[in-house]
Amino acid sequence: MVASEKVQSAQTVIYRPNEHADEYIVFIDDEAEYNAWKEDKSIALARFVGQFSIFKSSTSGHTGTLGEVSKQEIENVFFGDEKNVKDKSVEAAILIILKSGTVHKGNMEHSGKMSKNDARGGANHGTGAFMGR
Repeated sequence: MVASEKVQSAQTVIYRPNEHADEYIVFIDDEAEYNAWKEDKSIALARFVGQFSIFKSSTSGHTGTLGEVSKQEIENVFFGDEKNVKDKSVEAAILIILKSGTVHKGNMEHSGKMSKNDARGGANHGTGAFMGR
């Protein structure tokens, strides 16, 4: 098996604001860098964040086809009506997910619908029912 045929593994950080809320997902490329970042916030997110987007499943939980979350939903879910929050960007919401979420790993063998951080030469990530708890 050549490297390009190797089964890909997805590493994600999954965050649920409360037990009745949807799960929000961020792809990470390097779990070791992510763990180092949790201790040292001077590490650039670009070293381990796969794509600066937030996803959620079209079904409940983190299985099913993933879709990118709209900016309006990000503002509503992560920042609500807080008037004192100046930065309601996707990046600010990603920080919340990375700080409070849980790492999950899964097999990406069945799909190649989404790419990782293309700027770093990322391989394809799939979407769908790929993660187990």
